Amino acid sequence: MKAIHKIIAALSGAILLVSLGMAVSFWAFEQIEASAAARRHTRLVMISAGELLGRLMDAESSQRGYALTGNPVFLEPYLAVRDDIHSHLQVLRELTLIDSARHHLDVIAPLVENKMAEMAKIVELRGAHKLAAMQAMFSSGQGKRTMDSIRDGLHSFDLIEEAALDAHEADFKAKMRFLFSVIVFASVFALLLALAFGYQVYRGTQQRLKNLINQENERFLGVLQEKNVELESAREVADRANLAKSDFLSNMSHEIRTPMNAIIGMSHLALKTDLTQRQRDYIKKIQASGRHLLNIINDILDFSKIEAGKLNVEHIGFELEKVLDNVANLIAEKTALKGLELVFDVDKGVPTHLIGDPLRLGQILINYGNNAVKFTERGEVDIVIRLKEETEHDVLIYCAVRDTGIGLSEAQMAHLFQRFSQADTSTTREFGGTGLGLAISRKLVELMHGEVGVESELGQGSTFWFTARLGKCVGLQKKPALSTNLQGKRVLVVDDNDNARLVLDDMLQGMSFTVDQAESGKMAIAAVNRAEAQGTPYDIVFLDWQMPAMDGSETARRLRDLPLEHMPHLMMVTAFGREEVIKDSEAAGIEMVLIKPVNASLLFDSVARVLGGVIADGARTAGEVPSDSFEQLASIKGSRVLLVEDNDMNQEVATELLQEGGFVVDLAENGQVALEMVYAVDYDVVLMDMQMPVMDGVTSTREIRKEARFKDLPIIAMTANAMQVDRDLCLAAGMNDHIPKPIEPEDLWATLLKWVKPWHGFAVAEVVSPAPATEEEIPSGIDGLDTAAGLRRVLGKRRLYLSMLKKFVAGQKLATVDIKQALEANDWLTAERLAHTLKGLAAHIGATGLQQIAEKLEAAIKEKQSPQAVDVRIEALKVPLHTLIAQLEAQLPKAPAKVAVVLDQEKLKLVCTQLEALLVDDDAEAADLLEANEALLDTAFPAQFYAISEGIRTFNFEAALVALRSACANPAGKEM
Repeated sequence: MKAIHKIIAALSGAILLVSLGMAVSFWAFEQIEASAAARRHTRLVMISAGELLGRLMDAESSQRGYALTGNPVFLEPYLAVRDDIHSHLQVLRELTLIDSARHHLDVIAPLVENKMAEMAKIVELRGAHKLAAMQAMFSSGQGKRTMDSIRDGLHSFDLIEEAALDAHEADFKAKMRFLFSVIVFASVFALLLALAFGYQVYRGTQQRLKNLINQENERFLGVLQEKNVELESAREVADRANLAKSDFLSNMSHEIRTPMNAIIGMSHLALKTDLTQRQRDYIKKIQASGRHLLNIINDILDFSKIEAGKLNVEHIGFELEKVLDNVANLIAEKTALKGLELVFDVDKGVPTHLIGDPLRLGQILINYGNNAVKFTERGEVDIVIRLKEETEHDVLIYCAVRDTGIGLSEAQMAHLFQRFSQADTSTTREFGGTGLGLAISRKLVELMHGEVGVESELGQGSTFWFTARLGKCVGLQKKPALSTNLQGKRVLVVDDNDNARLVLDDMLQGMSFTVDQAESGKMAIAAVNRAEAQGTPYDIVFLDWQMPAMDGSETARRLRDLPLEHMPHLMMVTAFGREEVIKDSEAAGIEMVLIKPVNASLLFDSVARVLGGVIADGARTAGEVPSDSFEQLASIKGSRVLLVEDNDMNQEVATELLQEGGFVVDLAENGQVALEMVYAVDYDVVLMDMQMPVMDGVTSTREIRKEARFKDLPIIAMTANAMQVDRDLCLAAGMNDHIPKPIEPEDLWATLLKWVKPWHGFAVAEVVSPAPATEEEIPSGIDGLDTAAGLRRVLGKRRLYLSMLKKFVAGQKLATVDIKQALEANDWLTAERLAHTLKGLAAHIGATGLQQIAEKLEAAIKEKQSPQAVDVRIEALKVPLHTLIAQLEAQLPKAPAKVAVVLDQEKLKLVCTQLEALLVDDDAEAADLLEANEALLDTAFPAQFYAISEGIRTFNFEAALVALRSACANPAGKEM
C-alpha cells in the first residue's frame, strides 16, 4: 500500500507540474505574439516614413522636370503628392507610438508645407513663362535647404523607430529563450519523474526478490551454522599453532640476532688490528658467514610476519633517487668485484617524490639485484624504472632487474616466488639462498597493489619485474634546470656498454644538452677532432674507465695531446676502485670522477660545477636548496678554520654551519687560546669574535699581526657589534673583513669565498646523506620570536635551532641579574660583554625586539651613562626577557635530568690523563672513554665539556685536545 501511495503522489505531482508548465507556456506564447506585433507595427511606421520621403523627392523631381521642359506630363507625381501629403503626414503621426517621434513629425510638417508652397510657386511661374523669376528661386537654394531639413528630420525619426525596433527584437528573443528554457526544464523534470517512478517499481520488485531469497536462505541456515561451528573450532586450533610458530620464530630470531651482531661487529673491529694474513682470512670468512646467517634470519622473520598477517607497508613521503642510491650502495661493490656493469635506467617521467614504503621498495630491488649478481658471471645488471600509469594522485611504476646471467627454464620459472623455492635445487648447488626472498618480495608487492613476474631464457639472462602503486607528493615534482647559458651545450658520452651509454645520453638530454655517443676511445678522439673542425666543439667528454683497446685514462691523455682550440672538460665514469681511478685519472687530466651507477641529481650537480653554471629552477624546499655561494664552496672545501668564540651557543651554530660547508673547524674560547692555536697549526682563515674574556678579539688580532708569517692569514670579525665604528675598529686592528651577528649563511659563504684561497686538489663528486634524526616540535606562537628567521640562519636545521633555544633559556635567564651585579662591582667591561652576548644570542634565535632593547642597554653601558639611566634600560629588558624565557620553557621539550656525580678528583685526573693520551695519538677509543665518564667530565668542566665532546664526536681530536687542556688549566671544581 505504501508503494501505491508513492506512485499516486508521483503521478499527481507530475500532472500538476505539467499543468503549470502548460500555463507558463501559453503565457509565454502570448508575450511572444505581443512582441512580434509590436515589431511589425514599428516596421510599418518605418516603411510609411520612407514612402513619405520618397514621394516628396518624386514630387520635387517632377516639378523640376516640368520647370525645365514645360511638359505637363511631368506634373503627375507632383499633383499626386500635393493632394494627399497632409493626410499621409497625419496617418504617419497616428501610426507612431513614440512621443519623441511625433515631435519630429510636428517639426517636419511646416517644412513640408513650405516645400509644397515653393513647388506650387515654381509650377505657377513656369506656366506663366516667367523663367527669370523661376531661375531666381532655384538659384536661392531655399528649396534644397528645405528638402535637406525634411530629410534630416525623417532620418532622426527613422533612428528613433529603429531603436524601438531593436528593443522589440531583443524582447522577442528573450521571451523565446524563456519559452525554450521552460520547455527544456519541463522535459527534464518529466524525465526525472519517469525515472523516479521506474525506480520505485524496480525497488518494489527487488524487495520481493530479496524476500524470496531470504526465505530460501533460512532453509539452509541450520545446516550452515553447524558447519561454521566445526570450521571455527578448526580455525582456532590452526591460528594458535600458527601464532605459536610465529612467536617462536620471532623470539628465536631476536635471540640469534643479538650474538650475530656481536660476531659481525667484533669481526669488524678485529680486522682493524694487526693480524697475520691467515688470521685476517679466517676473520673475514667469519664476518661473511655471520652476515649471510643474519640475512637468513631476517628473511625468516619477515616470512613469519607474513604468515602471522603482521607484515605491513608504510605510506610516507620519500625520494625515489635516495632509494636507488641505497640499492646502489649495497650491490655496486658486488658487481664491481665480479667485473659486471651496473646500470640504472630511470624513465624521466617517473615522479621524483612519492608516497609509499621506501624501505620495502628498496628491499625488493636489493633482493632482485643480489640474485642477478649471484647468477651472472659476465656482462651487466640493469635496474629499470618505468612509469606505467599515472592519475592525479598516484602512479603505477614498473621496476625490473635485468641481467645477462645463466637464465631460467620454463620449469624453474613455474616454481619461483613460492616459499622455499630455488632455481638451483641440486645437493651440490653452486648458488646458495633460503628460497624466501622472492616469496617475501611477492607479498610486499601485493601490499603495494602490484604484481610480480619473470621473463627468462636459458643462457640468455633474466628479467625479474614488479609493479607498485605509489602516491604522488603534491607540489614537489619540479625538477632543477641548468641556467639558460648552459642549455644546449654539446657533450660526448664514451662507453663500450650500449645500455650505460644510452642511459647517460637520456639523462643529459633531459638536462637540455646536445649529446653524441662513441663506443670506444678511438671513436671518441675522432669525434672530438671532427667537432673541432666543424666549429662545434664539445664542452664535456664523459669517459668510461674500462674499455677494450683504449681505456678512459689513455683516451683522456690522447685528447689532452690534441692541438685543440677548445679543450673539453673531461669527466670519468666508472664502477671500479675509487682510489685506483683517482690516481690514474689525475695524471690523465680528468677533472672529476663519477661512480656508477650515476643518478640524475649527482650528474646534474657535477656538470653544473664543471661548467660553472647555476640552477635556474628547482624542487627542493627552503633550507635544502644549495645557493650559488654554497655550491661554490666546493673550491675551498676542506679548508681549516679557527673559530674564536666564547659563547657555547654561538660555537654550536657557527661550527655546524661551517661543517655543513665542508670546512675543518677548530674552536678557541678566547683570544689567548686562539693566539696559541695559530702558532701551533696552519689555518686558512680565522673567524674572530670581538668581546671575549681573558683576551678580546681585537687584542688577539693585533698580537697575531705582529708576526710577519701571519701577514696573509685572513682574519674575519664575526661579532654582534655591527656598527660602522666597530667595523672600523676591527679593520684598524688588522682584520680583513667583518661578518655581523646573527650570522646569515649567505654572508658567511660569500666572505669565506672572498678571502680563503681555493684548493687545487682533485675533486671527487659524491653525496653523503646525513643519518635521519627524530625532530622535535619548534615552539610556536611566542611573542617577539621569529622562528622563521632563526631557522633560516641555521640552514633550516631544526635540531640545531632547538639547541640554540634551550641554551638561550639556560644561559640568559639571569642575564639582567648578572649585568646588575657586574655594574655594582664597578666592572663595566663585564657588564658590557654580558649585554653584548644577550644582544647577539637574541638576534640568532630571531628575537628581534629583545635584541634591540639589549643593544640600547649595551650602548648605555659602553657610554657609561648614569646609573639611573642604565637601570632604566635594565628594567626595560627584564619583562620581555623573562616573558620570552617563560614561554620557551613552557614549550621546549624537557631535557633529561643529568646524573648527579660526586666529583672524584683522583678519578678525574686519571681520566683526563688517559683521554689526553688518546687524543694525542688520534685514537678513536677516546669516544669510548668519553662515553664512560661523560657525567664526571660534564660536572668537572661545564663550560668546556661541549667543545671536548663535539671535537671527539666529529673526530676533530686536535680541537678536543685544546679544549681538554684549557679545561684542566681552569677547572670549575677544585684543583686536580
